[in-house]
Amino acid sequence: MSDDAEKSEITVREYKIYPLTEAIIIAVTMFAAILSTTYFIYHHAISAQKGEIREGLVRTAAVLTAFIDGDMHKTFTTRSQEKSDAYKSALLPFEKTLAADPSIRFVYTAVLIDGKVHFILDPTPEGDGDGDGVDDKAHIMDEYPEASSEIIEALKGRKIVTSSEPYKDRWGSFVSGYVPIHDSKGNFVGVLGIDIDSTNYFERLAPIKRATIRAMVTGFFIAFLVGAIVWFTRNFSLVITSNRKHLFNEYMQLKRLPK
Repeated sequence: MSDDAEKSEITVREYKIYPLTEAIIIAVTMFAAILSTTYFIYHHAISAQKGEIREGLVRTAAVLTAFIDGDMHKTFTTRSQEKSDAYKSALLPFEKTLAADPSIRFVYTAVLIDGKVHFILDPTPEGDGDGDGVDDKAHIMDEYPEASSEIIEALKGRKIVTSSEPYKDRWGSFVSGYVPIHDSKGNFVGVLGIDIDSTNYFERLAPIKRATIRAMVTGFFIAFLVGAIVWFTRNFSLVITSNRKHLFNEYMQLKRLPK
């Protein structure tokens, strides 16, 4: 056997192909890349949408505070005042806001007295309109014992605060934004709160989640298809290599036969 023939034979013997292993590795690597990229996009899209929802609440609340008379707000201290013209007049901007934006569930103001949250203005009609067994309206000076940490933070810090995630109270589950109210001298009076139902909140996030799931499923099938193609081509190469080796060995055997 010549040196060239021997080297060719050795080369054929050392050429290793593992179609299934290679296909699995490539498919898994591709799917992992698609999955990580999709999650990265999903995370930032969800964060952006949540931020937009919170900013929308703050913008609406900030506009509404311009129509609140802080000096008059301080005079509402008893439930009996709810029948007064001053109270009804103070509620008008709230009622218009609710009528203009159906996504808003509640609009109200609150104050902090002796470390406890109390409601002041609430345009919600008195009674149990949604049939949950709870009076929908918060009356003047009604205590809010299940107040969220965000409204307490807004009242104590006298600053704008929004809910990071939905919270629950006696009226349901909500995402809220709180904006400070001031009197004519610039003194802090309380906060204005705007609530949207958590159902509405999640509905606005749902399209992003659905798109992400579709992208992941599509990514899986793409990775599977690429893996199948790799398996087919590498398996075909394995067959070709095997046939080449077989033909080469037959050739070498024929070459060794005496003439």
